[in-house]
Amino acid sequence: MQPDIVPAGITDAHLHFWNPQRIEYFWLGPEQPTLNRQISLEELEADRLEAGVSQGVFVQASHDPRELGWVLGELDRFPWVVGVVGWLDLTAPDLEEQARTYLGDPRFKGVRHLTHDVPDRGWLGRGDVAAGLDTLAKLGLSLDLVLHPQQLALATEVVRQHPELNVILDHLGNPPLASGELSAWSRDFSALAALPNVSAKVSGLLTGLAPGQGETLLKEAVHLACERFGPGRLMFGGDWPVATLAAPYGTTLDTLRRLLPPLSPAETRAFWSGTASRVYRLEAAHRVQPSSVLPSASLEVTT
Repeated sequence: MQPDIVPAGITDAHLHFWNPQRIEYFWLGPEQPTLNRQISLEELEADRLEAGVSQGVFVQASHDPRELGWVLGELDRFPWVVGVVGWLDLTAPDLEEQARTYLGDPRFKGVRHLTHDVPDRGWLGRGDVAAGLDTLAKLGLSLDLVLHPQQLALATEVVRQHPELNVILDHLGNPPLASGELSAWSRDFSALAALPNVSAKVSGLLTGLAPGQGETLLKEAVHLACERFGPGRLMFGGDWPVATLAAPYGTTLDTLRRLLPPLSPAETRAFWSGTASRVYRLEAAHRVQPSSVLPSASLEVTT
């Protein structure tokens, strides 16, 4: 079977923008000078058009409760971004009330917590988090998981206990490419992939390579993902602008295209757009005037 070309109308299921003058990003500091500044999607426009990206999904980059309303307001200027994965406190007793504040905007699709940056590696298994995941499932919101590889086993236990929850694994669970040792990640990744309510993003991988490292392990990880999930549960994510630490936007896409195993035309469409549209329910987000339902979107925020 010959691989199909990358189709027109790609959906980038994982992108960011931020403004440290308005929102707090606890992970962003002076040691990341190219990222530690205001970054707008306007900077991506030429590259994403050249790459054939016609839809995008914004994914949270902060645990600041002001971010979600601010992002939804900012995205009124970028109608090609049709999905938003925001942050809400999954442990909050009033999580459902908080979430319903944003459910009137069809771009709001799910929630992510920067679990890989939480000092308590067992955070995902806490009882108050479990209650929050039940609330997401009840409201039809998805959960994006961003994890250290060592957290994959716990994530599998937790996800198995929430079969009604739509779960998306970011960055293939961050395989430890630079270490050269993928056996433990492969085992735990495969166990999570066996759960039918989980899909995954092939995203954020080039930044995991050591300087000068070849693509052998990267290709191995991508091929394993295709075996375990299949293109029908995999989606492309550019991880812009973080991925620019390793390569320009177009190079990230071209590298991934080169490393994918041969796919049929239907599988190619699923990987580059169809899976993201289905998993994030993107069709309902077109041609809306969303900010009118968000009283918090127009608030002035200072830090």
